[in-house]
Amino acid sequence: AGFIKSPLSQKRLAQDSVELYCEAIGNPIPEIQWWFEGNDPNETHAQLWDGARQDRVKINATYNLHSTSTISIANLTADDSGMYECRASNDPDRNHLSKSPKVKWIRSQANVFVIERPEIVTNVTVGPDKVTLSCSISAPQLPITGHKWIHKEKTLQEDSNSGASTSYIIEGTMEEHSGIYECIFEANPQIRGQVNISVPPQVTAYKKSEHGNEGDTGVLTCKNPSFPAVTTWSWHKSGHGV
Repeated sequence: AGFIKSPLSQKRLAQDSVELYCEAIGNPIPEIQWWFEGNDPNETHAQLWDGARQDRVKINATYNLHSTSTISIANLTADDSGMYECRASNDPDRNHLSKSPKVKWIRSQANVFVIERPEIVTNVTVGPDKVTLSCSISAPQLPITGHKWIHKEKTLQEDSNSGASTSYIIEGTMEEHSGIYECIFEANPQIRGQVNISVPPQVTAYKKSEHGNEGDTGVLTCKNPSFPAVTTWSWHKSGHGV
């Protein structure tokens, strides 16, 4: 058995997820296992199973022309930091309890570093004709190489500054630009925060009046720029629901 692809070491923030990938080849097709050794000096290797760690560990494996296996761990904590080892073997006695396999398991390791998530303080400042959004990060432990602002998957602004705060100015009113804005601190790993521009419901008529002949179809339209968006509409005529 031999590795085609080995898992890569990664840094992640607490509460994020991580995914490691391993691929092996051989004849017969080798089995792949995942093992873990934590940073505690007294901790020994332990095999990981699908559903381990309160179902935060998921392992998907396929055995077709060769072996592939992916391990993913959700909602990371500091205890998830350590060395993850992909093992592969196609020896028939590889899992025998008393007989030693003729061929040893081959191994490939990757380290996962889980870093405490910094707190991001957000602020919205409303002026007469502009709105200023800002994000500040508490005691950045990681070197910051830039910032980015995103809205509806579109990049609005980016820079290569190393500061612990970033701001974005919107020309116009809150009603015209409501929604979720994302501030990103470029680091390894990337740090993301959200700024919400919330606007209360304020209904306006799209057209003040509608004219037509008897038997025609009339269409009345109202719009509402609120955020979050309203979920229930109702129409009334002369004080009575229609």
